Amino acid sequence: GSGAMAHVAMRAMMALGLAISLLRAEAVPDTPDDDIHIIFSTDCGGYQNWQAAALTYSALMVGQKGHITRIVSNCPEDADYAMMRRSVFPNYHLHITPKFSLDEGQEYFPYYNKPLGVDHWIKNAVPAVTQSVVVLLDPDMVFVQAIRPDGVRNKKNILYTGHRDQSEITDKVYEGHPVGQQYLIGSTWVSFQREKICGDGSPCAKVTHSEAQEYYSLGPPYLLHREDAKKVFDAWAKYVVRVRNIQGKSVGDMLSEMYAYCLGAAHHELPHTRVDHFMVSNHRAEGEAWKFIDELEDYSNHNPCLGDFKPPQNAPLPSLVHYPGEVIPYIDPQKGGWKFHKKHMPHNIYDCKADVPGWTSDDGTGPITPTPEQIWKSATSPEAKCSGKVNKHDCKRQAWVACQVLKTIQASVLAYKEAFCEAGYNDKMIGSLLHPAVMNVKVDPYGSPLAGTKQTREGLQAKYKEEDGSKEYHLRLQRTEAMAVTMSNSLGGSNSLGGSTSEGSNSNIDKQKDDKRIAAYAVVLLPTLFGICLILYRAVRGKGKES
Repeated sequence: GSGAMAHVAMRAMMALGLAISLLRAEAVPDTPDDDIHIIFSTDCGGYQNWQAAALTYSALMVGQKGHITRIVSNCPEDADYAMMRRSVFPNYHLHITPKFSLDEGQEYFPYYNKPLGVDHWIKNAVPAVTQSVVVLLDPDMVFVQAIRPDGVRNKKNILYTGHRDQSEITDKVYEGHPVGQQYLIGSTWVSFQREKICGDGSPCAKVTHSEAQEYYSLGPPYLLHREDAKKVFDAWAKYVVRVRNIQGKSVGDMLSEMYAYCLGAAHHELPHTRVDHFMVSNHRAEGEAWKFIDELEDYSNHNPCLGDFKPPQNAPLPSLVHYPGEVIPYIDPQKGGWKFHKKHMPHNIYDCKADVPGWTSDDGTGPITPTPEQIWKSATSPEAKCSGKVNKHDCKRQAWVACQVLKTIQASVLAYKEAFCEAGYNDKMIGSLLHPAVMNVKVDPYGSPLAGTKQTREGLQAKYKEEDGSKEYHLRLQRTEAMAVTMSNSLGGSNSLGGSTSEGSNSNIDKQKDDKRIAAYAVVLLPTLFGICLILYRAVRGKGKES
């Protein structure tokens, strides 16, 4: 009697909970495509300067909406901020942080840059951050599809591998529902001294290994609502130092930063929906959007090796390529192999007088100069050999990445020169990817050329050649921009710089969103509650008849 009633009530409440979880995303109003702010963190060196330029061009190429900010840390006194704020992307910003990459032992630790940098940005950005959705990328990424606050347009293109029901998965970002790309970082942080890192009684100490795998085994792109980002970034900046101090250097440098993010999100009880479709990176890794490449002919048929590298919009493709250090799509036993390595890229490729990086490579046996078509043909032949080949798709994956990334870089160089260089700039494409050892120049430990690779102002248009590159001038520009935003808001106009409307308009928009959300919940939940009452009524009535 009472046990059966309790069971019926429990099932009814479970049904209510499922209805709420399934319909909450639909109840949240859509976010405009341009209500988004993309950020990435770098130092001020030439290695990440060219990556930043390629990333922002690729955003323009795919029609990415919203704003992009490059966060720079640990810059030398003579840093050229004019060069770093120059971009073909229209709503592009540069944020300068203090120097904070030294730990207590005064040892250089660059992995503090990202967490401390993004926290400094969201607290001190000029103009202030007003966009609803914040997306954190790595600089060594290029866009293939635009990222939208409401996720991919065709929800059939959501890729997910986990233990939740596929019908529950949405890549729509709203407050309380962050989203991220799966990374195979595991749940090691669950074994950390979590209460020392997060504080006594912190929810981060209650996360289980299975929950860590499902909701926190992720990395860039991280997608969060602005209010969630404020919380997570604050905790992340604190915890990354504690992880290093408490857990010691046994935790890998990069992993200490990624695990600190997990701890910060868990502390604020913000489990992420972990999906696979945002990125491809490691051709041997599971949990990435390789399905779109492995079955290319059945999906988008977008092949940058055989045709235009500019992909169609809203196509079943990864949003980003996170290009790893080394891509070797084919190996020829007789003549060597073709190789792309980001650390072999000269740092001055955006210099007006520099050559455009071409398709020549070298593995020590002599230079080879293939075409993209030859790379694809070799990588997809039945006898294909490539780096780390484990399954039949590995060579194809590497060829697709190599063509997409290098063609994007080449186009970004030409677009940059067209926008900022004087007529007659160097557009010659040569084999700039020759290994430095073959070029007989001094190299650093990573193999990057050090000689003659610093970007200069030679060949720039006069207005850019004479532009003030000092930090003081850059900060003055930011203040001017902020004043323009404030004036626009006070006049009740739209804010083209900040990407949002005035505070009053924001309040009205928020109220309209709340009204829509309440209405949506009412439409969904009232019938559900009625159904639960009906179930209970029938159960009680049936029990009465039996008596």
